[in-house]
Amino acid sequence: MDLKSIYEKSYNFLVSESKDFVSKEQIDVFISTPDSSECRDLHSAYILLLGILQDFNMYPNVIQFEKRKAQILRILHDGDLKYISSLDVAALLAEFKNEFGFQNDTLWRKYCKSIITGARFMSLFIDDNDFNRTFDAFDKSDMTREAFALFLSKKIYNMGFAVACNWLKELGYYKYAKPDTHIKDVCSALNLIQNNDDISCFEAIIKVANAAEVDAYIVDKVWWLICSGNFYRYKIVLPHPKQRKERFLMLCSKDAAKE
Repeated sequence: MDLKSIYEKSYNFLVSESKDFVSKEQIDVFISTPDSSECRDLHSAYILLLGILQDFNMYPNVIQFEKRKAQILRILHDGDLKYISSLDVAALLAEFKNEFGFQNDTLWRKYCKSIITGARFMSLFIDDNDFNRTFDAFDKSDMTREAFALFLSKKIYNMGFAVACNWLKELGYYKYAKPDTHIKDVCSALNLIQNNDDISCFEAIIKVANAAEVDAYIVDKVWWLICSGNFYRYKIVLPHPKQRKERFLMLCSKDAAKE
């Protein structure tokens, strides 16, 4: 199966599986527009980063950024980069512990370090224009995009390549996709990757997107919706996500076996 067909069959599968719950038009809007408007200034990009940095593994259940956003931002002086950069992990952790009363602080401690290193990274930019100019400079080719995500993963604590990709795509850089567990499973079933690592998966998504002449963001969203069934913007969750994902992966494996 050629790479363009992979995307087309994936999209058609999503539309077919979702037809009793969401329309094709709703799907098209969901997969082609970000959750937030493009962030083109340091402050809004940093606030987005605060959510992204806790949006993996067990962090969302522990940090609960969306639920506690107002309190977290109050403690962080509304995302004041200079103030946050001056903090140390222990002091910030103590403030969060006093506010939210948690006992196990393992993930919170890591999140605090992420918050501070993120602020220090963002403080390197002179102004909004400097920030946009730098990020845009890396959005020129598949190679520079991959290199930039790797760079960010080293600059901001506990970010990782996949989380860096997630931040960039939600900032409005639609040539990025997040190589999460669902996406890796699809790439593996299609025999698009030999090693189940983030970079191999990222490169596979880019190849599919380029062949289909769509943004990597769209391929990401189609596969993620198939596997999760979570149309969260519409407050709609398709039933039986595990079974649907298994059916899709089986179809992927059969198509891959024909090649």
